[in-house]
Amino acid sequence: MKFKTKTYVLEKEIVLDRKTAWQLLADNNRMNLYIGLFPVTFSPAKQDGTEIFYREAYAKALGLVPIKWQEFPFQWQKYDSYTVERRYLSGPLKQYSMKAELFDTADNGTRIKLTASFWPLNPIGYAGVLISGIPAVKKMMTYLDDYLQSGAEKISEAPQKPSKGKINLPELERMSALLAKSPVDEKFVELLHRYLAERDDRDVAQIEPVQLAHHWGADLDETLRVLLYATKAGMLNLSWNVICPNCRVSKVEHNSLSQLEEQFHCDLCGVNYDADFDQFVELNFSVHEAVRTAYAEVYCIGGPTITPHVQAQQIIESGKTKSFMIPQSEKALRFRVIQANDRVVVDRNVESNELVYSDLGWSHDSVSGLSDVSVTNTSSADIVVALENSDWTAQTVTAAKVTAMQEFRDLFSSEVLSPGQKIDIGHVTILFTDLKGSTMLYETVGDSSAYGQVRNHFEFLTQHIAGNSGSIVKTIGDAVMAVFHKPEDALRAALAIQENLAAFNQTAKEEIVLRLGLYSGAAIAVNSNDRLDYFGRTVNIAARIQGQGEGGDIVISRDVLDQPMSASLLARDELELEEFSAVLKGIDGAVDLVRVRLREGSVTEEQVV
Repeated sequence: MKFKTKTYVLEKEIVLDRKTAWQLLADNNRMNLYIGLFPVTFSPAKQDGTEIFYREAYAKALGLVPIKWQEFPFQWQKYDSYTVERRYLSGPLKQYSMKAELFDTADNGTRIKLTASFWPLNPIGYAGVLISGIPAVKKMMTYLDDYLQSGAEKISEAPQKPSKGKINLPELERMSALLAKSPVDEKFVELLHRYLAERDDRDVAQIEPVQLAHHWGADLDETLRVLLYATKAGMLNLSWNVICPNCRVSKVEHNSLSQLEEQFHCDLCGVNYDADFDQFVELNFSVHEAVRTAYAEVYCIGGPTITPHVQAQQIIESGKTKSFMIPQSEKALRFRVIQANDRVVVDRNVESNELVYSDLGWSHDSVSGLSDVSVTNTSSADIVVALENSDWTAQTVTAAKVTAMQEFRDLFSSEVLSPGQKIDIGHVTILFTDLKGSTMLYETVGDSSAYGQVRNHFEFLTQHIAGNSGSIVKTIGDAVMAVFHKPEDALRAALAIQENLAAFNQTAKEEIVLRLGLYSGAAIAVNSNDRLDYFGRTVNIAARIQGQGEGGDIVISRDVLDQPMSASLLARDELELEEFSAVLKGIDGAVDLVRVRLREGSVTEEQVV
């Protein structure tokens, strides 16, 4: 007996805006957990001939019946619709697809339309559709209702399933008390305690600092500090996830920086990458098993929320054309063919809104972003095309950022790379300071007093460097080398040091004068004497730039001044800027520099306070 495809359509209007409804429906892992679907095991991506790549998936329906299928890439237009298709290799079904569509309503709500198609192979499959398949689709609507009834104000507060694991509340109380002794705001101790005790398994098994900061409505750096101290207190584990720069999916997870490899492979994108600290190594946290047993079970690995930087994704068969809607609120967009990784930049200054993809690649290097773009596939194979944000690192805490924090270096001094290993950092800012006339200081006040003053000046520097998201890498005699993730943080620290030096000198036997220099660029992170250190041209230039200081000044490269955030910090009446060029030892050609000084008699608001 041959069974025909059974298609079911469910529609419902809800009093949620389309963006919120999308965030709920498109988070397939959270939604599938809530509605009680079975977790899934996925294999690496495969491709047969000219067929679209897929992943083989395995699960047990109802916990009993083993089923295996090919799961093809999701197709979606963000906030508009998404579709998923499965072709079964075993079990009572041949094929399944589900499409979710969202439409605005006149009263600012959203109309949800779910279209589910099942192709049963036998009576068991037909019965399974009625017993399990259709109720599961209906529960998607129930999930939205439950969110509304919960009164949640944030997506991160969506309805949750009770924890399957054991929560050790006495141990959580003990560790929270230990965390409260750390230099963190008391309110965050309470917030983290509640989060670990009340959130569902997935939330506490995969804690992303950026998402947690958003959930708390807190500053990212402050949230990250709390998580680091909580890890030291034993409440959390930390892990380093190597992220593919294209699909943004974690490829491998390590418990220590020393386990990182210099290269990794993404099976989905089919490319090898260097493990760049600045872009591809991300820090995450999870609840410690002594506090709670929790697992982030996998239900989906290709849904829209897995790759939030992708605005739209479509399968385009050979010889077919599809249209992409360009979101006008998004910047730095590009089209990319998955696996081939051929790219086209979206440029609003370009007129053409038509693209053709052939076996030789794209027809143009750029395409207009002012209207919908049509993409025609004339190649010999079907392709998957993604419209994505090219810059997504703002949504992650990279290794480059966290290893530049003084708290990280203080709390996890053993977290270093393995000996001989080197990891590239695409962009880092190095600050050097030097104590001018230190030899005379020792002659004037004697070795003991001079050494004490030098130590005090190190503490003074650390206060302002750590207070601006930086950390001291090492001291070299009476000089300091510090690292920052962002140039504006380094500049802010340097200004604070020079602005507050007069107040520091009031407590000293002899006044000190500091020369400061900073430079931004690429560097290499290495293990040097069991310490995370930095080497390369950027470090060398930063040291040479500091040498151009005259005392009481800050010397920066012209490139730093050209950056909007840095220019804004320097656009103050109490600062004098002098541009000049200098030939630096060991560096080819003259380098354009800027000397920054405080005007005589200027007093900043920070000094008054």
